[in-house]
Amino acid sequence: MGISSPRDLDAVRAGFDRWLRSWRPEARDVQVADLVPPPTGLSSETLMLEVDWDLGDGNEHASLVARLPPNGEGLFPSYDLRAQGELQLVLAGAGLPAVAPVAIEDDDGWVGDPFLLMPRVAGRVVRADRPYLRSGWLADAQPQDQARLHAQMVEVLAAVHRVDWRRLGCDRLLDASAQAGVGAEPSGQQSDGRLAGALERWARYLEWAGEGTTPGVFEDALVWCRAHLPSAEPPASLLWGDPQLGNVLVADTMSIAAILDFELASIGPAEVDLAWFLVLHQMTVARCGGDLPGFPDRAATVAAYEAHFGRPVADLRWYEVFAALRSGAVMVRAARLLARLGVDGSWLTKGNPTVELLDELMSS
Repeated sequence: MGISSPRDLDAVRAGFDRWLRSWRPEARDVQVADLVPPPTGLSSETLMLEVDWDLGDGNEHASLVARLPPNGEGLFPSYDLRAQGELQLVLAGAGLPAVAPVAIEDDDGWVGDPFLLMPRVAGRVVRADRPYLRSGWLADAQPQDQARLHAQMVEVLAAVHRVDWRRLGCDRLLDASAQAGVGAEPSGQQSDGRLAGALERWARYLEWAGEGTTPGVFEDALVWCRAHLPSAEPPASLLWGDPQLGNVLVADTMSIAAILDFELASIGPAEVDLAWFLVLHQMTVARCGGDLPGFPDRAATVAAYEAHFGRPVADLRWYEVFAALRSGAVMVRAARLLARLGVDGSWLTKGNPTVELLDELMSS
């Protein structure tokens, strides 16, 4: 459910019942048999629906997933689910394992908010809110299976970056969303010079997230990024926004059944996504006290990515500082929301792997 307020699930179930009857008027005896939130998620909300109905030729069962903005305050000021859903349709049509929504609903009158409705894809989830490098199904897997999943993740990430986003109109979709001021460039922005604009949007987000009180380490990182902004910017790619193991569904074969969560998707250098993936994993390793035996090290991961993407990456340390800064900014917002619930926020600066990584990266 995330940090936002819990929903009245009975009212939401009744709203989906009405919506389904309107969406499929030929259906008889529509019943939303179950409606449960998954155990993870800190931003947009996800609800699992089990639906039984008679479409005229006998009873049918459908397993669906609804994605909604947070109920109340969230990690970002705004959520454009339509842009996310349309991007998922584009990616699925291009052959990537994105989940194509069956419906994109803008009317908040049905369940209290707009929503995406998607088919449920079978697969296991890496619980990013738990020490998954120490315990759980992934930690228990054979090293060769762990290696297979990691290799798939790197390959899929490169495939997202190879998408012909201009031909598919992804820039139009992302111009429309510009999530929280940290999404796409304004209309007409050229493919070069995106980094400076992205950095300033995240600076504005950090100011908003901190509500007037931002830990100095993140302000220092912002100054560092401005001072060391790469002079040569790589060609722009479609960016997933939040590539991490917690945002994929994993098939029994350890292949990736689906890629999830595009609320931070944008257009920019592919290094932005790669650094995010590397930094989030490095912080997880620090929290868990070690990596999985089947996962390659950073150098091998970068080399595999470059082989799939088709060009060498550049200025990766800058992008890693930028990634850690962005991760820290989101943590600042989470800390402010948790403080409203009475949770002590000392974790933000004491023993936080993000802070330690920023210090290491900026001093190297």
